[in-house]
Amino acid sequence: MKSTAFILLLLFRLTDTGAQTTIVKGAPNQIFDLACSQCSLVVDDVALWKGIKVLPYHKTKSGMVNLLHWKYYDTILKSNVVTAHELPWEACTQLIDSIGTTDTVSLQINLVWTDSMAQTQRIYLLLGGLQKRELGKLPLESEFGADAIAARHFAAIVQIRYPEDKNETYESISGEIALTAFDPKTGSISGSFEFSANCIGIVKHGLFRNGQFEKK
Repeated sequence: MKSTAFILLLLFRLTDTGAQTTIVKGAPNQIFDLACSQCSLVVDDVALWKGIKVLPYHKTKSGMVNLLHWKYYDTILKSNVVTAHELPWEACTQLIDSIGTTDTVSLQINLVWTDSMAQTQRIYLLLGGLQKRELGKLPLESEFGADAIAARHFAAIVQIRYPEDKNETYESISGEIALTAFDPKTGSISGSFEFSANCIGIVKHGLFRNGQFEKK
């Protein structure tokens, strides 16, 4: 994934802090190395929303339909039932098959990052404003831009929790992502990303670098 000018700019801002492989409470700015030797980054869940979305969504509270889910006709209930996974004993149809190849979708990737002190943090990535057919033309790159509803818009939110249950939320202000593999049928996905972010409610910046995710 190509480097961008935002990384150099933020590195100059963070020279007094140094690279952090874990969370340091009270640091004004931080660099989070997501690929440190003691760290791990795993895919927790993937969702595909219809339309252009600006930021990652809470999957349950949003009430939106995940197009990666499956439906089948329940002969007992006499109605269609939606399930998160294909059931081998039922004739299932994936919801993504009901939309056209040029329809607009947004891909959300939920990650769990375990830092060097074994603390688990949540990272939410979004590629907004894709056409369905683009999901089959990989690699697919997306950047954060000033126009949040533009095609191929990238956004990210990170939730940091300290041992004493103090929370911080970071929202991306620049960055990029490269999706290198994605199979809607099996759920396999891989890619890389990095971004800079503002801490909401605090004058504090973070640089999240070396993000690599894969789910087979």
